[in-house]
Amino acid sequence: EQLSLLEDKRFLKSLCECVREIPSSHVIFRLCGAMAFKFKSMRTSVLNAMVFNSSIINDLYKVMDKNGMFKNGVVEWNLQMREIFALFCICYNHLLLIQDDAEFFEKQKPCTLAQITAVVKALNKLLSKLYWEGGKGIDPRNLQIQWTQMREVATELFCQLRVRQSRKQFCNPDVWIMPQISFSLFKAELENGRRADLILQKIPFVLTFQQRVELFYDFIRRDRKESDAAGIRFGHVGGVTIRVRRDRVLADGFEGLTKVGKNIKGRIQVQFINEHGIVEAGIDGGGLFKEFVTELLRVAFDPQLGLFKQTSHEFTYPNPTSYANPNFSNHLAYFNFVGMIVGKCLYDGIILEPQFANFFLRKLLGYRNFVDDLASLDPEVYKNLLFLKNNSADGLGLTFSVTRDTFGDSKVVDLIENGSEVAVTDENRLRFIYEMADFKLNREIAAQSSAFVTGLNSIIKPGWLRMFEAEELDRLLSGTPVIDVADLRRNTNYAGGYDENHELIRWFWSILDNDFDEKERRHLLKFSTSVSRSPLLGFKHLYPKFCIQRSSGDTDNLPTSSTCMNLLKIPRYTSREKLKEKLRYSIKSSSGFYLT
Repeated sequence: EQLSLLEDKRFLKSLCECVREIPSSHVIFRLCGAMAFKFKSMRTSVLNAMVFNSSIINDLYKVMDKNGMFKNGVVEWNLQMREIFALFCICYNHLLLIQDDAEFFEKQKPCTLAQITAVVKALNKLLSKLYWEGGKGIDPRNLQIQWTQMREVATELFCQLRVRQSRKQFCNPDVWIMPQISFSLFKAELENGRRADLILQKIPFVLTFQQRVELFYDFIRRDRKESDAAGIRFGHVGGVTIRVRRDRVLADGFEGLTKVGKNIKGRIQVQFINEHGIVEAGIDGGGLFKEFVTELLRVAFDPQLGLFKQTSHEFTYPNPTSYANPNFSNHLAYFNFVGMIVGKCLYDGIILEPQFANFFLRKLLGYRNFVDDLASLDPEVYKNLLFLKNNSADGLGLTFSVTRDTFGDSKVVDLIENGSEVAVTDENRLRFIYEMADFKLNREIAAQSSAFVTGLNSIIKPGWLRMFEAEELDRLLSGTPVIDVADLRRNTNYAGGYDENHELIRWFWSILDNDFDEKERRHLLKFSTSVSRSPLLGFKHLYPKFCIQRSSGDTDNLPTSSTCMNLLKIPRYTSREKLKEKLRYSIKSSSGFYLT
């Protein structure tokens, strides 16, 4: 009964006022921290009162700033300073769970972005000590208990603030990096060192993106070596061979590859069957498989098929009503298969042309989505929910339900039990906002996402992906949008009589560099390789290498391409202007495209 008095709103309000009025009181901070951290049974009600009915977060920041905690090293923090910082982390963590991006970035309450940046820097220094330096310089008498608890709450805040940074950059990216970490030592410790593993699990973003990409491909190389030793074939001999009809790429791919098990990681040879039922000539040296998966995913992600949908910005995500598609009674098996193919592309370094919606990328990383993630699915619904959050629900006629269209049939779905009978009021509107966002982002596509992730993880281990954030995973899957012409030129082969000094080749690079804009460069790359984005680590990782070949025939013919071989075929035009004209016409209309 005595403890329950601590939850009284009047007592909590008075206590929070004391933080501002008597900022040096060790007893006040200890009591606040104990109530918020140790008394877990009353944690939520205590934090609600402290965070939403007072200025405690801003007051705590001022106390920390006044005590020089953002200037001094963490080893100089005394016990009271640690308790102040821990209480700040606990309270701010609680606020960030429901604070929307508009409040964080635009209103900048309760802290300005400059203040938050100072907090990130302090968290970086603190967690570097606790994760990497083993508490070096910290009083060992206090390390076991107090600092272990501190690491827990500080890590949570560090990660929550990083999520905001990933949506909209509010501080210099270098602020998150821990320069104290020797990358060569870190890589060596991954074999048998607990601290390196712990950093990758908890705060991987303290390594640069390039370092994490390097680790990702190191993991794949190691896995290939282990798989090869287990009998999976990666060379030019052996492997799996499948036959695929060009007009049934998805169905034949599904039939041929869902039964191969772990051999999917190895070499897959594709034999295409033409419309007459005859095997097309040629040996698959890797180009045909790339052509096969590119076409397969183009078909699978086509919204007309019904397995996937696109946002208003043409980002892909699972169709919530795929279960009702009469053409896919086993729709979850197809989601599993497509996830496996995406994993195979990551494993083999094949770039995807379609891009996934941000909220779905977060699902692939194992995260649950919240209200602000709704902006990447439906900006209009997100805007309406924020309006409801800041305005009265009276007169809107809302209930805890949503109407879903299923192939032309409308159906009312309850967000909570008997939700269609529960009106949205000013008192319950926050719960409605949460339930609506949770339904749209998580529950509605839970089965499809789970099947897709299971297929993906059959090739790419979850821990490899969790080193990245959603935006970074997008770059890993789909490359980068900027075409580095100099890099492409350094990694181009020539054939059919062309070489780097040929007059037409000099015209080509001059046109690409000086006449084409970025959009035209992407069109040219897609025309030649089937993908409009650059490989993440540069064109030296494009396989097969980009090649320009002299084509025979009339010089009035258009340039053509063989995307399976990343091959651009150009006739010997007699002038630079004619080359530019023919290239522009071909890449914009794709009329010169054919397969060989």
